[in-house]
Amino acid sequence: MNAAPAGASSAAPTPARFSNAWRTAWPWLFWALWGAWLAVSDLRNEDVQPAVILSLAGAFVLGFARPRRWWAWAVALGAWVPAEPLVSRLTGIPPGYPFNTGAVLAFIPALLGAAAGAWAASLRMGAAPGS
Repeated sequence: MNAAPAGASSAAPTPARFSNAWRTAWPWLFWALWGAWLAVSDLRNEDVQPAVILSLAGAFVLGFARPRRWWAWAVALGAWVPAEPLVSRLTGIPPGYPFNTGAVLAFIPALLGAAAGAWAASLRMGAAPGS
């Protein structure tokens, strides 16, 4: 039994009905907003777990959306953590911890998340990642 009212399927646009401009732009918008959220929230937090979870989740979405270039999206999203000194200066938010070179480790969860997203996209589409 169909629980949706008649005509409801036409009310919500499907990805096929999105314009080409939106299909091209949304990953960039997602990357900018998610990355800024990641960086700003990490500035106020001494724990590493929230940044790892945000990085994994955001990179998964980007890897799923763009499986051919999953690695580039992972690097781009992971770069927000080492860029936190700049974000701190621009926003005026004092960091909750001293900056260190360990921030480059943020690329690891981003790479894992994006690879998992590309793999999930390949399962959905029935093709190997990167093809």
